[in-house]
Amino acid sequence: MPGYSVKLKGEGTDPKYCCSCCALLLNEPRQTSCGHRYCKSCLEDLNGASAGHLTCKVPSCGNSINIGELFPDRAIEKEIQKFEVFCDNNDDGCTWEGRLRQLQTHLGECEYEKIACIHKDCGERIPRRDLSKHLTDICALRATTCQWCKESHSFKDIVKHQESCPMAPARCKWCGKKGLTRSQLQDHQHPQTGDCPNMKLPCHFEPVGCQEKLEKKQHGDHQKKTIEAHLNMVLTMLLQLATNVEGYRDQDIEAQENMRVVIPRLDKNIKDQDSKITQLVQKLSDYQSEGGTASESSGLKAALENRVEQMRAKVEIMTKKLAAWEPSVGTFEGIVAVLNREIEKCSSQMETHERQRRQDIEILERKVRSLERIIALKDASAVHAEQCLLNQTMTSYDGILTWKITDFTRKRHDAITGKTTFIYSPYFFTSRTGYKMCARIYLNGDGMGKGTHVSLFFVLMRGHFDRLLRWPFRQKVTFLLLDLNNREHVIDAFRPNPTSSSFQRPTSDMNIASGCPLFVPHSQLDSSSHAYVDEDTMFIRVIVDTADLH
Repeated sequence: MPGYSVKLKGEGTDPKYCCSCCALLLNEPRQTSCGHRYCKSCLEDLNGASAGHLTCKVPSCGNSINIGELFPDRAIEKEIQKFEVFCDNNDDGCTWEGRLRQLQTHLGECEYEKIACIHKDCGERIPRRDLSKHLTDICALRATTCQWCKESHSFKDIVKHQESCPMAPARCKWCGKKGLTRSQLQDHQHPQTGDCPNMKLPCHFEPVGCQEKLEKKQHGDHQKKTIEAHLNMVLTMLLQLATNVEGYRDQDIEAQENMRVVIPRLDKNIKDQDSKITQLVQKLSDYQSEGGTASESSGLKAALENRVEQMRAKVEIMTKKLAAWEPSVGTFEGIVAVLNREIEKCSSQMETHERQRRQDIEILERKVRSLERIIALKDASAVHAEQCLLNQTMTSYDGILTWKITDFTRKRHDAITGKTTFIYSPYFFTSRTGYKMCARIYLNGDGMGKGTHVSLFFVLMRGHFDRLLRWPFRQKVTFLLLDLNNREHVIDAFRPNPTSSSFQRPTSDMNIASGCPLFVPHSQLDSSSHAYVDEDTMFIRVIVDTADLH
């Protein structure tokens, strides 16, 4: 890191204590062959660009510097570490002042130091003294319990969850019944098994287009009154499904309608022509009786006969057309009758299918409920078996416990907020017939270490072979917090006090815990130079000296 940017007590700083590059107080000072001083990190940055050689940054110097000739300036470093400084958080209210070498230790405990929220996705930096309030009242990712189902959700997701929470209170909009949950309301309003007296169910002909929703008692009257409308809907659906047949039938129906119009028209024309012929014959008879000349009579007669022949020809043509169309009319009427029978048949089949569908749904729902009960029982058995297996696999009989604490961030948050202040380890033994023991950890500290340290305690438990063992318990106990980079483990140890009740033969399930309330500071635990927590997991090792027990 570059030089120290700190607030000094007293007057300004002598230039000899300042880095020739960053102009801040020297941090791990290095002196060059030309007599100037640099921070170690500043030289490393400059060396990265010049590969072994660099030019002195002092304007009046400009000498070439060989990296291999640099040496640590311990005297200047000791003098700098004695400087009296204020806390970096002095502007925020911290009143601490002391020597520079004590500053980092203070910042690791300073209540005004801004630290990152334990929720990685939060991104907020909060003064250490406000962290607990932030985690309980402000952080969008803080754990919040649903007031209805008691499940834990992050604060930013709780509103969305409550909009669909199955345990949220609900009221039936049809009968007004109160005191139901959302899941109970669904059962209450279930179309087949629900008990709502005013339940509005869709008409049985909803699949074919009926949009009515009525109470159960109104369905019978509705279906009686709307038989014709329902049949029309069924017909429309059948026509839509049978697209190819629809076109053919539409053409036939149109031709049939045309024939129904044309046939009466032809019949009327025939009658009109017969009437005209009759009138012409009558006129001819009247004319002959009045004594017209033979030539006139002959000419008129020929004209009339010609006209009659034309009329007769037209009548014959119309009669033939009528005779040809009559079979088609009969065919179309037969098609209509067949379609009507098919519609009635389809309607009956639809009702049968609907009844069968309801029965199948009820059977499936009963099977689902039965399977859910079986799955719940199996889940409970699996959890119990998993816990038993965990105890068996984690139990050791050599006096050494290696404790893996997973989901560290959530458990630490629970400790800070007071939800779960401590955690017990799996139990372990000094031998197959030896002492039974476990560990107890407070991730937010206990007693003197509350809020600033992790506290770790040793607990003696009542075992099957206690009558055969030596009391009080006198074995040395060693605690280790493992650095997963294998650099610097945190180690603490103690020998039991024989007069303490914590180490007498247990008369209940476990004795009073005893150990280290100041096991490791939070500042050291969170330090980026160690890996005490990696991938949200911490490892604790407890070693009980068994050398004199064999």
